[in-house]
Formats: sequence, structure tokens, C-alpha cells
Amino acid sequence: MTDITFDYFRCDDRLELFGKDKIEQKWNVLYEEMDFFLRQNDLSSAATIDKFLLSKAILDFYADIKRLKDFHKIKEVNSQKAIAYTAFWLLRRKPIQVYNAQAKIDDLSVFKVLPTLNERFVLQYILNYLSVREKKSHILARDEEGLKVFSGMLLYYLEYRLRDAQSLEMILMSFFAGQVYEQTDEDISSKLHPYDH
Repeated sequence: MTDITFDYFRCDDRLELFGKDKIEQKWNVLYEEMDFFLRQNDLSSAATIDKFLLSKAILDFYADIKRLKDFHKIKEVNSQKAIAYTAFWLLRRKPIQVYNAQAKIDDLSVFKVLPTLNERFVLQYILNYLSVREKKSHILARDEEGLKVFSGMLLYYLEYRLRDAQSLEMILMSFFAGQVYEQTDEDISSKLHPYDH
């Protein structure tokens, strides 16, 4: 974690429970994924990652997870919950910030996406998670109309409808339930997601 310290936040309870290394690792992974997202979409000259806001989002995530663990007396949360709560706090804190809307960007249609960079990153973050057990290819690379509609509706939801992390968690669970429901030759309930094993 470069140039970031959690010393400015009152987070001793989270550092003690989860460990500074685990929190820093999550910060590093998300920072690298966001940086790759900006570079992949040729947006590095127009947007940047605010390290302070990313830190705040991660600490908010761990505060929620701490409350869940304390209330439900559980040791670990499932991956759907972790992805949903991470996505929620990234959208709430918006660590990807446009700093140069006048940057020379070859594709003018890119300017339309600048106000929704955080939502688009979170869409990719969620779809990467849902695509870990690839059937044919990543959801965004598939041509099936139903998956394109799902991706489009999820982006719309992230932009205009998101209210809480629990609703995102329900979307993720519904996606996996649909896979179980459609599976006719074998029960795949125990294979919901490799992150949980």
C-alpha cells in the first residue's frame, strides 16, 4: 500500500480483528484492479484513484463485516456478502475520480462514461466474480442476449437504484440460484462459488 496509512482513521477495532496485513492486501488488490480498469479503457489521462477514499471504503467494508460477525456470531462471511459489501462501499465512497475531463481521449463516446466510472468498475468487479467458474467465457464476452440484458440492467441498477449492500447480495444469490435451478443433470448447490471453499 503506497502512501496510505490508516492512522488517520479510528479503526483499531478493525485492525485488531482482521489484521493490518489483510486490510492492506484488500486495498492493494482493489487499487491494482482499478488502475488496470483505467488503463484498459484508456482513461488514465482523465481519471485517477483517490487513495484516501479507497481506504475509507475498505474500512467501511470491514466495519460492516465486523458488525455482521459480532451480531451473527460467525467466523467468516460468504463470498457473495464480501463482494456485495465491497461493491456497496466502493459506490458510496467513489474512489475513482475524474481529474481531467478535457484529456485527449481518442474515442469521444468515452466522455459519456466519465460520470459513471465507479459504477462501471463495480459492474466489472461483480461480473468478474460471477465469471470465475467460466462456462464458455467471461460474462462480458458472451453474446447471449440474456447475459447482455443482465449486464445492462445491473449497470442501470448500480447507477440509479442501489440502496444497500443486502440488495446486491440478493442479486448475486439470485444469479447462482438461477444456475442451480437450470441445472437438470446434477445438483450444483455445493459448487456455488470457489471463493467459499
